[in-house]
Amino acid sequence: KKAGEFYTPRSVVRLMIDMLDPKEVETIYDPACGTGGMLLAAVQHVKETHGDAKRLWGKLYGQEKNLTTSSIARMNLFLHGIEDFQVVRGDTLRNPAFFDGDRLATFDCVIANPPFSLDKWGHDEAEHDKFSRFRRGVPPKTKGDYAFIQHMVETLKPKSGRMGVVVPHGVLFRGSSEGKIRKQLIDENLLAAVIGLPEKLFYGTGIPAA
Repeated sequence: KKAGEFYTPRSVVRLMIDMLDPKEVETIYDPACGTGGMLLAAVQHVKETHGDAKRLWGKLYGQEKNLTTSSIARMNLFLHGIEDFQVVRGDTLRNPAFFDGDRLATFDCVIANPPFSLDKWGHDEAEHDKFSRFRRGVPPKTKGDYAFIQHMVETLKPKSGRMGVVVPHGVLFRGSSEGKIRKQLIDENLLAAVIGLPEKLFYGTGIPAA
């Protein structure tokens, strides 16, 4: 009824999917999948580039904390004819859902629009994270942006993995622990591009994003 927390403007989704250019043989993961729009856009992209979208069956993965929203995501994918996927309800930062043995599963394309500056995201547990996702630094208690970014980086396949993430503009220049994490991501040469987005693009918030 009120779009709000789980709606990413289609133009932004399209931009990210076009940049990542997912292929029919690749795995696609959204750690904050909302109603499944980005996963659907990836399927649509494969169709438009003359790939066989059915080869994506079994390769689409999503996790979403909100019960109703995760249910809508599953219905959304079913209603679009996608028969084999995994959308799991759960808190990605505290309890990630996908594993390869005792390690986090990795994917070819990781794409998300996580909640902007999430408060109480799991700061206290992060220092002892068993997957070492926050080894570059623990983000502040009241802003989970870099927690999602670091989780996404850790779920990339070593060679083929690439990710796109929507963040509030502050992620580009906030200091203290976020500054240290940002510097390390740049030092590790993990960043391909930063695209500034205009303000008033997202429902429910006037802040500009990137």
